[in-house]
Amino acid sequence: MQLTPHFSLRELCVTTHRAWMEANLDHGAYHLGDLTELALLLERVRTLCGDQPVVVHSGYRCPGLNAEVGGSVTSQHMQGQAADFHVIGLSLEAVWGLIRCSGLPFGQLILEGWVTGAPTWIHLSTVGQRSADRCGEVMTWSQAEGYHLVERV
Repeated sequence: MQLTPHFSLRELCVTTHRAWMEANLDHGAYHLGDLTELALLLERVRTLCGDQPVVVHSGYRCPGLNAEVGGSVTSQHMQGQAADFHVIGLSLEAVWGLIRCSGLPFGQLILEGWVTGAPTWIHLSTVGQRSADRCGEVMTWSQAEGYHLVERV
């Protein structure tokens, strides 16, 4: 099922944990409204990045998959309101910087996954049901240092 011109339900429910793929897709179908809002935000990121393809590493996560990957019990991934991704042809730092300065409405923007000394993806969430004082959080995360709030925009 296509949610927007460049994002399908399957793409926003993708996981490298193949044993969870079908269950995750089945559960994801119950979150079409939130996943469509997420897809629309990712479309805006794609436009911001010169129409370069956005590759989703992790979008919706059913509770079992979220537990399997060690996700937070309050993760917006479980509501279909967050995606971890990269943009083909652009550095993670460049994309993070573009989104940070873009004025796009978001819940969290995190340059994340610093396991090997370099970031491995960008986490972006919709405003969703976050309280106003928790929206526009720009952060970094590394295994060594944890979360670091850079600013609120």
